Amino acid sequence: MSTHAPRQAPEGPGPLVYGDVSTRRAWRQGPQWFAEHYHDAADQVIEFLAGDGIELGGKRVADIGCGDGIIDLGLVHRAAPHRLVGFDLQATDEELLLRMAVESGAADSLPENLEFQACGETELPAETGAFDVVVSWSAFEHIEDPISQLREIRRVLADDGILFIQVWPFYDSEHGSHLWGWYPEGFAQFLHSDDEIDAKLRAENFGDPGWSDRMLDIFHTLNRVGVDALHRSLLAAGFHVAKAELITNAVHIPPALAHIPLSVLGIGGVKLLARPR
Repeated sequence: MSTHAPRQAPEGPGPLVYGDVSTRRAWRQGPQWFAEHYHDAADQVIEFLAGDGIELGGKRVADIGCGDGIIDLGLVHRAAPHRLVGFDLQATDEELLLRMAVESGAADSLPENLEFQACGETELPAETGAFDVVVSWSAFEHIEDPISQLREIRRVLADDGILFIQVWPFYDSEHGSHLWGWYPEGFAQFLHSDDEIDAKLRAENFGDPGWSDRMLDIFHTLNRVGVDALHRSLLAAGFHVAKAELITNAVHIPPALAHIPLSVLGIGGVKLLARPR
């Protein structure tokens, strides 16, 4: 039995390409989660694109791994694309999205130019060249076959289109396990065996064994792609990276990991723009 004081249910990962819409937790419906994605994440996408003179206004936009759709609602409200389609393995729960938007004072209805569709693991139900801009936020660490997914993105992207990808956290980084609610000190994926991690999450399930099981499934299915592997995948799929911003912070490195390159441990994520070659 743990002797630690009870903690709040841990924060989970961002929108997933393999997200399970039916098991969204109450913490995702809170005002902080909504604000972080409707305002902060959407603004980061808009600002990163604007730094290269790229605007979403009047554009055909797709979001790969849209999850609960909050970022997409923020993009539509502030960037005014002609059309934005959010894709995920299960179509976004629009009733839940609207309820969160109403409770947060962001909207009393969903915009007509915002829609959501279910997609396959490497297939998008869209015509070739259907989009001017494709975005993806905190999804590519969960995609089993990044090259195939990127090739499909290349197919649906116009020849003069732009791809924005944000990934955080990479598997080898401090919080790459996605289990920071259980391991706030970080690097659980290196410091603990899979059996130890399984046992801890099942013992400390915050009153919801199903959520612990869900997070364990996420942990065990992470693709472990780092920034260089992501770059190679983009090249193989017919893209070149036009701009990149590494996401880093001060990291305390345990002695047991001192032999691992800093470029592996210290790069938490990336934001990038890529163009078709």
